[in-house]
Amino acid sequence: MELSLENVRTGETLALDPFRALVGTAEHADVRAASGPYLAVVAIRYPSTGWALFGLSDDPDVTLNRRPLGPGFRVAPKEGDALAVGDERYIVHTDGDAPSAVATVSPPACLAFVRSPDGAEECRAVDHDLLFGRLPFCHVQLADTRLSRVHALLATDGGHWFIHNLGQKLIGVNKKGVPRVARIGDGDELLIGPLVVRVELPRGQVDVPAVGTKSAYARPDVDPDAAPANYTDVNEQTDDGSGERATVPDLSALRTSAQRLDGWLKRHEPAPLPAKAGLTGWLESTRDRLRRFWLDTPETTSARGLRNQGKWNEAFEVLDRAIRARPDSPDLLRELYRLYEAANLGELCYRPLRAIEKIAEMRGTPDPWVFETLARVCELLGAQRPGMFDRAVAYLNKLEAATGVSKHRERADVMARRALRDNGMPTARRDDD
Repeated sequence: MELSLENVRTGETLALDPFRALVGTAEHADVRAASGPYLAVVAIRYPSTGWALFGLSDDPDVTLNRRPLGPGFRVAPKEGDALAVGDERYIVHTDGDAPSAVATVSPPACLAFVRSPDGAEECRAVDHDLLFGRLPFCHVQLADTRLSRVHALLATDGGHWFIHNLGQKLIGVNKKGVPRVARIGDGDELLIGPLVVRVELPRGQVDVPAVGTKSAYARPDVDPDAAPANYTDVNEQTDDGSGERATVPDLSALRTSAQRLDGWLKRHEPAPLPAKAGLTGWLESTRDRLRRFWLDTPETTSARGLRNQGKWNEAFEVLDRAIRARPDSPDLLRELYRLYEAANLGELCYRPLRAIEKIAEMRGTPDPWVFETLARVCELLGAQRPGMFDRAVAYLNKLEAATGVSKHRERADVMARRALRDNGMPTARRDDD
């Protein structure tokens, strides 16, 4: 599907790149406007829904059909639409009826852990498209010259997430350069200027491309079974560059080793923070309690890389050694949970999360992510252990108290699932509760 812009002042028609085009006064813009913001609009063609226009500025002179096109705002361009950028006016032309770019699939749940250059990390629950950059209107903003004015766009389409490079510098996904766009999978780590962003997609929410598969993001002028040259599939090759699907080892050995660690964690209780005297001690204790809860360590980075390659046993060995040496590290325990989840060892997911909850309580910094994840895990475990449904409800109550957001619907769903489970079980087995 072709898209072009007709300049009303000059009468010139500019055919856009069939993949993506930037409009603005920037030197690297595909359509250079005579006036207006540095970057005003990006036009992106998605494989499932067609073209979309995203606003990249808070300039009121950037409009579509006389309506402001604000930062991150998304619209579906149609034949005859009027796009204004500064003093320039463009008419949108297509070579046919373009499919609507309004997503028909709800954005999949996404957690973005953004780490700043000073090491501070914050978790963002993402339910809309995000702009990264130096300008104040960006959703993730940092006044650092290593970050472009408008650097990157994290956007969802058709139930998948994509990272778009809007600047002249490369961005990275899993230490692999991405000049224009890459589709994001669970656990991927993005490098956007000085920011490190780890993306997590809860299991079952999105169909993440598997190792060795070709991208579904195909340009209209190439074979749909071939990956386009300007699209980077960060999951396409293994570390050896062979492109072969990673061999999945036998998980029985992993399950046996994990059960031993599970028993060890069950017996371990987190140690309280050491008491510190004086004003200095009070300040240090307060800092410890208020510091960002999640930090990366060499062990978590190593284990995540092995997990992404499907090397479950090797990843577990790294975490097993590290956790036994530092059992009060929530970062290591969280990576252990992610390993169990990726390896479909759902019955082992509860223990590391419960340990994280205890550590958070000891520090006086309860974490809503832990409550939400524990509620989901307990609900899934309820199919075999009905008593876990009650724990799921209890964690939803804690989550509601921590966030102030009602979880009435989620509690009702849990109780409905329990009722269905009980009604489907023989009466003699209902006493297992």
